[in-house]
Amino acid sequence: MSNAYVIRNIVNEDGSALVSDHGAHVINWAPDGGTPVIWQPKAVYLGEGTAIRGGIPVIFPWFGKGYEQGHATDKRPKHGFARVSDWHVDPDTLTDRHVRYTLDSDEIDADTLAQFISGPDPRFHAEVDIAVGRELSVVLTVENTGDAPITYEAALHTYFRVGDVRCTRIAGLVDTRYLDSADGFAEREQTSGPLTFDGGMVDRIYYSDGTLLIEDDALHRTIKVEKSGSSQTVVWNPGEEAGNAIGDMMDGEWRDFVCVEAAANRDRAITVEPSDAHTLSQTIRVN
Repeated sequence: MSNAYVIRNIVNEDGSALVSDHGAHVINWAPDGGTPVIWQPKAVYLGEGTAIRGGIPVIFPWFGKGYEQGHATDKRPKHGFARVSDWHVDPDTLTDRHVRYTLDSDEIDADTLAQFISGPDPRFHAEVDIAVGRELSVVLTVENTGDAPITYEAALHTYFRVGDVRCTRIAGLVDTRYLDSADGFAEREQTSGPLTFDGGMVDRIYYSDGTLLIEDDALHRTIKVEKSGSSQTVVWNPGEEAGNAIGDMMDGEWRDFVCVEAAANRDRAITVEPSDAHTLSQTIRVN
């Protein structure tokens, strides 16, 4: 990659966003010039081969260190190569409301590509469409341009800004099965009420494809999160101990966000046949 980062300011009368070509990464978004909805840390570190903290990292083609045939793997880089790759802007799509990015398998080295769940030499064309206004839409489309099926994991790892995560609730997950990543991926069920946070780590993969509400008492607002093309929702906040140990975050910043992610991971990985495509999307608005 080059040593320069291109950060684009998408601004119109209904909203504004900062978007980085590196990772096709939404850094922040605010509707109507109001309080930002997408969280970014106080200091954003930009470095070659590194992911941007906060915003909306595009996770593809594996989540975390990967998962295959019922077992965790040790793939690198963490969360796949999409978020640390330089994507290309389609100039015909760049307006004050929209931008589309593209990335092709030919741009990724063979050893990295060989880590796909479906095996070596996958062929794909990926696009990220970002639409900015009173709502924010992010759409990841992966087309199989090869002769064999491809299988991958994906997520839109959205960091939502909240006044204090301990005063925040996630509604819409009652009676939903989940894997507790903070406890060895133990299988559990959300049996009552909205999900709340007490300063400990929350890291869960919910088997949910429904619309969720982030109810923020500190900022007196509710964020509506709709998604499609994903059978899971990841919810993550590192909590105090782990959050204060994250090197590119300041002490206490763990209180300022919660991640709610459209996802398709582990046993819900996506398989795309030749010449077909799959779209995973997330639309965000403030109620």
